[in-house]
Order: sequence, then C-alpha cells, then structure tokens
Amino acid sequence: MLNTLDENESSEPTVYFKKFTIGVFGDSGVGKSSIVRRLLVSDDYNAEHEPTVEEFYVKQMTHRNKAYELHIIDTSGTYEFPAMRRIAIEKADAIVLVYSLDKPYSFTKLERYMEEITRCCEDRNRKIPVIIVSNKSDLPNLSEPTFHNSYGLKISACVYLEGRWKCLWLATSAKFNLNVDTIFHKLLDKLSPEKSLPRKKASFMKQILR
Repeated sequence: MLNTLDENESSEPTVYFKKFTIGVFGDSGVGKSSIVRRLLVSDDYNAEHEPTVEEFYVKQMTHRNKAYELHIIDTSGTYEFPAMRRIAIEKADAIVLVYSLDKPYSFTKLERYMEEITRCCEDRNRKIPVIIVSNKSDLPNLSEPTFHNSYGLKISACVYLEGRWKCLWLATSAKFNLNVDTIFHKLLDKLSPEKSLPRKKASFMKQILR
C-alpha cells in the first residue's frame, strides 16, 4: 500500500473532512495503473504495460478547501477475478471506468462493466457516481467513436455515455498527466456536493417598504 501527500500538505496530522474508497476499472492495457500512479506521484509514468491483479493505495487530496483521504483500488483488467471485482465494487463509494482510444474493444466492454456495477449496486440498494475516462487522448490519428441520437443527428461519445448511463465523462492522457487530477475532483464534487445557503427572506418591514 502506498500513502502519498499533496505537495502543499505538511507532515503534521491532518483531520480529514471525509474518507472515500474509489475503484478503478477497465480492460487490460488501457492505462488504469498509469492514471493511478500519476495521481499518486505526478512525475511517475511507465510506458510498459504491467498486468495488475489488484493494488490498494491511499491518497490525500485537497478539494474546495477541504482535506480528503482517498482509498484507491486499482483492479485487474482481465475477467479472471470476478469475485474480487464484485468485492471492489461493493467497497467503492465511486468508480473510475477507463477505456483507451488505441484499444477499440475496451470501449465495447464498458457495457459489461456497467452491467456489473449496476447489478451490484441494485443488490445493495444504493447508487454511486461513475466517471468514464477516455485515456491516451494524446495519441495522433485516433478519434472518439461517434453515435447517432433518435433524430439521426451525430453525437459524441461524451453525450452518448452521459445520456445512456447518467455518468460523467472525461478525456485524459496519463502519459502527459492531462486531466488526471480532474477525474478525482469531479468525483469529489459528486460525493461531497457544495450546499448552497438558503436565501434569507426579507423582513416584513422591508417587504412593505419595497
């Protein structure tokens, strides 16, 4: 288990606003571990694919002036460990689901992952936020798949996925550290939404004087 601190955090004990567990899922070779390593250590990137069974990390983050502790489960991209995958879904407060542009089949497998996530959450009568991440957006001559809506108009993968599964979507590049932190900030927005203060009603005298 690797425990890391943000650069602007001191070594003094921190009182965390909340702690969340985030599961990272996706097909083998899409860059899940590269995304996690970038989050943990911003200059850590390995272009060689190293298969993961399951790894657990802890990351402290500051989001909207509050300190959070993220417990990150980096899961296997193969289907050899369905029981471990289900346990990871059950533990997770939110999920990062990754595909990559250089592996078109990883996009088609999103449906299988979403079915597992939906089924597992329904069994436990709960809902958790999911963000679908398109990794390796830095690769040249590759583009996102496109779709058509009910009116026959062409729509982007972002619009299609967000509409179909009511989830978030984000393009990233672990290689160039593009939008990696944003993945987790977007999930924290869902997990700890800012509550707007109710507007105070004008006093009776002010209402008369208007």
